Parts: sequence; C-alpha cells; structure tokens
Amino acid sequence: MAIALRLALYGNLMLLFGMAAYGLHAGSLAPPLRRSLTAALAAAGLVIGVASFAVAAAAMTGGTVGEIDRETLNYILQETPSGTAFVGRSVALVVLLALCTMPRVPRAPAILLSAVALGSLAWSGHAAASEGWPGTLHLASDVVHLLAAGAWLGALCALLAILARSREAAPAALAQAGAALVRFGAPGTGIVALLVATGAYNLVMIVGYDGLLALPGTLYGRLLLAKLALFVAMLVLAATNRWRLTPRLERSRTIGGSAAAVRALRRSIRLEAGAAIAILLLVAWLGTLDPMAAA
Repeated sequence: MAIALRLALYGNLMLLFGMAAYGLHAGSLAPPLRRSLTAALAAAGLVIGVASFAVAAAAMTGGTVGEIDRETLNYILQETPSGTAFVGRSVALVVLLALCTMPRVPRAPAILLSAVALGSLAWSGHAAASEGWPGTLHLASDVVHLLAAGAWLGALCALLAILARSREAAPAALAQAGAALVRFGAPGTGIVALLVATGAYNLVMIVGYDGLLALPGTLYGRLLLAKLALFVAMLVLAATNRWRLTPRLERSRTIGGSAAAVRALRRSIRLEAGAAIAILLLVAWLGTLDPMAAA
C-alpha cells in the first residue's frame, strides 16, 4: 500500500509540475494550462497525499490508521519534518485549486505552487534523515532532482500531445512538432545533467563512499542498478529522438513520409515515458527500504 501510494503521489505531482514548467523553455509553443486537468491533478494530489500521510503516520506509531489519536496526529503534523512538508504541500495544492477557478490558469503561480508540492516529497525520503549543513545540502539536492525529473516527465507528455495533433500530417502541425522537439534539445540536456549530478550526490549521502561497493549485495542496490539501467535506456531514446528522429521529421516535411516520421517519434517518446514510469515505481520502492540491509 505504501509503495503504491508513493508511486501515485510522485507521478501525480511530477506531471502537475512538469506540465506547468514546460512553458519555461517552450515559450509560445507550450499549450495553455488546461483548467480541468490542472484541477484534477491538484485534487488527486490532495487525496493521495492525505492517504499517503495517514499510512506513513501509522507506520511511525506502529499501529493502524484508525488507531492514530488527535494528540499523536498533532505531534506528527507540528513536530516532524514530514508533517510540516505535508501541511506545506496541502496548502500549495489548495491554492492551486483556487487558481483553477480563474478563466485561465496563470502559469507562473502554477509553476511555483506545483514546485513547492513536488519538492516537499524530499522530506519523506532518505534525505530527511541527514543532519546539519550536509543534510541541508542533501535535501536541496533531492528537491532539484525531483524538479528535474518532473520537468522531463512533463516535457515528454507535452511532446506526445503535440505529436498527437500532427497525426493528420498538416504542415502547420508538423512545423510546430518539429520546432517543439528542436527547442527541447538544450533544456533536455540540462535536465539530464542535473539528474546525474544530484543523483550521484544523493547516493553518496545515503550510503557513503564505503557503502557503494556493498550495494550489489543489498535489495536497495539491486533496485538502484535496475533504475540506472532504465535511466540509461531513457538517455539512449532521448539521443535517438534528438539526433535521428527529429531530423527525419524535419526532412519529411520536404521529401514526404511525414506520417511515418511522426509515428516513429511517438513510439520512441512513449517508450521513454514508459521507462520513466518504471523508474518512478522503483523510486517509490527504494524510499521504503534500508539502503544497507542485506538482500
């Protein structure tokens, strides 16, 4: 149950932030934020967040959700980092829901509020156990890692939506798809660099340099290796999209075969998104494990 809730919450908040953040680098190519979808994701984030917090609180007390009394609940909410993060996340999502009552959801506040909601998840993982200034850096690194991952997932979904509009191979739709794919090249490289740097730092902070060699003998380490393999697969797909399939789409606008080029890109990006979802599942599982416990 805890793993499923963590997966749902991570996926929900990453998509919410990624949809809004896509406009930071896509500019006029980014579709406007849909009120209905933004509101649905924010509301789902609230519901899943409450359920996830309740399960985590029950685990802290060693009982069931129904056995948590008001005094214990108040203590967790007010005196623990995870409780403070839950309150901050809930407030951010409620405000975002209020913004969805406007005729058009303003992108800048939506980016800020969804970033707060997504970043708050750092306090429910291993980074929250670190202390002192190294702990502060660890939390900051984890927040950046979460935001970068959310930006990548949101961009993949946005690009799939743009490619879906290119299904009829209309010249204007093909031009927009090609421009969006080309424009994501530089930001995508930056996102990957952030993920690699923060991921490496977080791993060292969690297990230490000495613990790196012991990882293959732990369930945590084996799942981490699977996560890294999926990440490498995403990099290969992203490189294929940028250096092979996107130029193919651009050429097809003049020499024909655009429908096949669009299909190839959609298939590749869907595989990339599928790998991202598998990584989220592993992340949700990893967050419940002791990194140094033997398999």
